[in-house]
Amino acid sequence: MSNIEHAGPERIQDGFSPQASDLHSGNEHPSINFPFNVVIDGRSYEGVSLSMAAAKITGLVAPGLTQGTRLAMFRFDFGTFLFSLPIAVIIDKANADTGEIDLTYAEPAGPHMPQLRYLLNAWLAGDVINLHDILQAKSRLPRMGGNQQSHAPSRRLAARFMGVAISVVASALLVFGASWLIAARLYQHDVEGPSMAVWTGPLLRATTSGQLSFFAQNPSNAQPLYTIESASGASVTTVLPCDCAVREQYATQGATVLAGEPIAQLNSPDGGLVVEALLTPSDLNALSDTATIVMTAADGTVHRVNLNNVKTKNAGADPSSAMLATIKPGAALAPSNANKPVRVTIDTTPAPIAAITDVGTEAFSFLKNWKP
Repeated sequence: MSNIEHAGPERIQDGFSPQASDLHSGNEHPSINFPFNVVIDGRSYEGVSLSMAAAKITGLVAPGLTQGTRLAMFRFDFGTFLFSLPIAVIIDKANADTGEIDLTYAEPAGPHMPQLRYLLNAWLAGDVINLHDILQAKSRLPRMGGNQQSHAPSRRLAARFMGVAISVVASALLVFGASWLIAARLYQHDVEGPSMAVWTGPLLRATTSGQLSFFAQNPSNAQPLYTIESASGASVTTVLPCDCAVREQYATQGATVLAGEPIAQLNSPDGGLVVEALLTPSDLNALSDTATIVMTAADGTVHRVNLNNVKTKNAGADPSSAMLATIKPGAALAPSNANKPVRVTIDTTPAPIAAITDVGTEAFSFLKNWKP
């Protein structure tokens, strides 16, 4: 049990040598210079060094001091207060000529250990010592110089910087996550109807049922492209309607085709792929002048366009029915996406929320692709 004694303002501060002491032999706890006194059997001794397992003091050696275990009162001077800590000690060595006495704690892990460890740690760190909110005092002797003093502030600064950095990152993740959830739940609408990437240009279909008896290779404008022999023996020939080329041929020569079946896909002069999407009334209600249409192709590429790039093929039809719309991407789609499904999303996210989600997406993409 520890106690605090009032010493009075007239107490004289004793001098103390700042020379560092050696390690105490027989234990791994380092001894440090710490201003203290020890009272054993009513006689006061001046402290030389102190550790968690032993202490070294000096003074007039009393006869029979080395016999048995003694209760020593360790006193630490804090100016107008004395902090007393009783510790049971074993006197290992007492030199009557030099007055040096070596003490070993009978129970190093006894009740005194928390208080003693706190005092030593606070003294080494040079921090304010606070004992049960009663006593506060700073170290009165010169601190240990060298690298220990220079490294301690830098470590504390690094720890503080890491804490701030972690807080900033966590806050940014929280803001990005909230913005992403709000945008996904409230402002993004996936088109319900099917969407496909198709070639631009006219699609030629069979005008009658029969056998495809002829299909020209690399014809010119207004020249015969293919001929179908009907069951009645009549021949129906279709000419190339434009100055364009055949992008895809769906029926081979000699095959039997039905009326309305696609025969050939022509490539328009500008070429390229467009997206044909079947827009339901729910999709049409989500469209607005400020909406952004986001298309994700089969190869994973993402294309953003506005409402000006959408053209309906059956404008004026019953609004309760679906409308086929052609969406032209801002950048050319890769030919490998032809006749493959495309995911179309109508995005009406406000600009501030969209900016936050874009920054977060770019940051995640950078971290994902970053290589040390």
